[in-house]
Amino acid sequence: PIPSKKDVFSVYTEVGECPWNEKNQLVHIGIQGYTVPVEELPAANLVFLLDVSGSMEDENKLPLLKQSFKLLVDKLNSKDKVSIVTYAGEERVVLESTSCENKKEIKAAIDNLSAGGSTNGEGGINKAYEIASTNFLKNGNNRVILATDGDFNMGQSSDGELTRLIEEKRDQGVYLT
Repeated sequence: PIPSKKDVFSVYTEVGECPWNEKNQLVHIGIQGYTVPVEELPAANLVFLLDVSGSMEDENKLPLLKQSFKLLVDKLNSKDKVSIVTYAGEERVVLESTSCENKKEIKAAIDNLSAGGSTNGEGGINKAYEIASTNFLKNGNNRVILATDGDFNMGQSSDGELTRLIEEKRDQGVYLT
């Protein structure tokens, strides 16, 4: 069952016979969290940070990523804004902060992405955080959403340095997903 706002989540359990082994039983555990109504969500300042390096060319990578991000855009509302930064050999701002009232423009920018080049993740992360900070929404959801298939092979790539950068930006109110 869907929980009330004060309950936060609800749990459902069921025990049944196991059809392939009568000595066993199956346990079904369902957990349902409270779903915040869309009209109560804070405005979002999202920066899509997308890896478009050559390794993303496979059918199950960039094409799937494009399809998924367009589905995400469909779920956003008019108070939300989206920016798109890509990285391969260098970072590139594909779309400046754009209101989700212009979903066609956002989706067109996603559709125009293509793969090629090396993987300069450092440049992409720095540019994405710069754009997120420039368009920062007080009391909003300020977030960089990173989509990649792997490692950075150009620029800053140590886990410690990247972790410190992400923690610093988090402390400033910009989160990484």
